[in-house]
Amino acid sequence: TLLIKPTTALLPGLHPRHTNIMSTRLRPLSALKIYGNQGTRSPLVNWYLEELGVEYENINAANVDRTSAAYPNPFGSIPACTDEGVELFESGAILMFLADKYGGLDTPEKRAAVGKWVMWANASLDPICFVENDRGQVLDTKLKGSPKAIATLDSLLGQGPFLLGEEFSVADVAVASYILYTLLFFPQVRLLPKWPHLAKYAAACAQRPAYVKAFGADTAAKLAEIALRKN
Repeated sequence: TLLIKPTTALLPGLHPRHTNIMSTRLRPLSALKIYGNQGTRSPLVNWYLEELGVEYENINAANVDRTSAAYPNPFGSIPACTDEGVELFESGAILMFLADKYGGLDTPEKRAAVGKWVMWANASLDPICFVENDRGQVLDTKLKGSPKAIATLDSLLGQGPFLLGEEFSVADVAVASYILYTLLFFPQVRLLPKWPHLAKYAAACAQRPAYVKAFGADTAAKLAEIALRKN
């Protein structure tokens, strides 16, 4: 069985199955391994892989010795990834690698278009969504308030259904994941009426078939409903 790797210019983060473009390079299935756990943030990587239509082996990190030198993250955390000898950790780095290798990010301009959002999600959105203690435990979220950055994000989403306009990309996986995780951990948070575009965006992302497959139908339906709650 074979996988298709895009070799022709595509929109950022898209896979050939979303286009009519044919590919000529093939690779074996199951070389790609994702180490994660359903109860953590790691399924966001699975979400993107489902969007791409790339097959992978999902390894439950609870069954792996994460202190071993063979584990692909020297810090022992998840998610982690291996693919044909490449070892990766940190969700943003994994997403960018996957977008580069399988999603058609074949120019610096395409990488920049999505990379700035992936980095923003990890560096700036994360501390808004999750207030943690010194041990990394999530205690609260700033989305209970009115962060200026979220108002800006809402305004930008008013210009198109997705961050890059009409096309869904890895940028949306990175950003929407944090918003949806916040609603999962803190279901009392209300996006409406403060951020109507963000609420619509979050609900739409939760209803994508790839998100449903990665996170489960019940979780996806629950989050879509919470995103649109007004009280």
